[in-house]
Parts: sequence; structure tokens; C-alpha cells
Amino acid sequence: MEKKRMFILIIAVIGMIAAFLPWYTVFGTVNVSGTEDGGWLVVILFAAGGAIAFFKGDKLEPLAKKFLSGVWIPAAIAFLLILTKIFKSKPGGISLGIGIWIVALASLAQIFVTLFYKGAAGWDMPKSMADVTKAAGIPIPEKEPEVVAPVAPVAPVAPVTPVAPAAPEAQEEEPVEPKPNE
Repeated sequence: MEKKRMFILIIAVIGMIAAFLPWYTVFGTVNVSGTEDGGWLVVILFAAGGAIAFFKGDKLEPLAKKFLSGVWIPAAIAFLLILTKIFKSKPGGISLGIGIWIVALASLAQIFVTLFYKGAAGWDMPKSMADVTKAAGIPIPEKEPEVVAPVAPVAPVAPVTPVAPAAPEAQEEEPVEPKPNE
């Protein structure tokens, strides 16, 4: 199996197992697993990504780019779901369990592996937001030309005709009278 597919599949299995682990501990004694608190959706989301990696195309070839969004989008939804559960949990006898943290890390790992791991070529980490949108396959809209405000019309100016420079005036010299020899 190709490396990227294998990583996606392993992370999907880890995410699904973490849904059955404790997500909350109440007063340090009672554990609430993820499947009791919406964790089945997390299982389905990770299963979808894992199924795409396992069943689509030749397993020895990299996953086609058109299927990558079917892996990272469910992982992103799982991460947002877990993030809302983390922020909605109220202190006071309830602490977050290991399962919720593993699901959060697995969903982030699934996103990063899907978008930035290039198999044998290694990691292709983004240098800008444009790199992230390109890796995610999100089309970048073409820039529309900027509209320039119209400038008030200028009154036409009569063309200037070139004038030849005037010839210098000839100065008359006074005749010099010869001096008589003395």
C-alpha cells in the first residue's frame, strides 16, 4: 500500500477507536465515552476518509487528487465537532478524557497528512495561504481588474508649432581709421 494511503488509514482507525474511549470523566469516577455523546458521527467521519483511502483506485498508487477532499473535509468536520465539545465542557466535576484529545489530534493529523504529505517526495509544507488553498483543491478566483475612477476631462490645448531659432543679429563694427604715422 502506498505510504500516504497507509497513513490516512492508520489515522482513521485511531480516530474511530478514540470515539469509544472516555471523552469526559465525571467526579473522577464515572467515564463517559464518545459514543454516548455524539461520537458515532466521529466514527462515521473517520470511516469515510479511511474507506476512500482503502477502496479508491490502485492501492499501490497515490490517492487521486479529486478524492483528497473526501478525506480531509470529514476530518475537518470531526475536528470542529470536537472543538465545540471541548469549549462547551463546563468545569465543576467534569474533566475532559483522553478520547476527546486523541480524536482532536487524529483529525488534525488526517488533515495535514492529506494536504501536505506527498508520499515518497516527503512533506510539502505551505509557505502562504495560497499554498494551502492549492493543496486543498480550492479554486482561487481570478482577480478582477481594478476599476479606476474616471478623471475629469481636460480642456484641449492647441498644439504648439515648433519655431526655428532666430539667427543672431549681425553687429555692425565701427570702421577703424588708420592713425597717421607721427
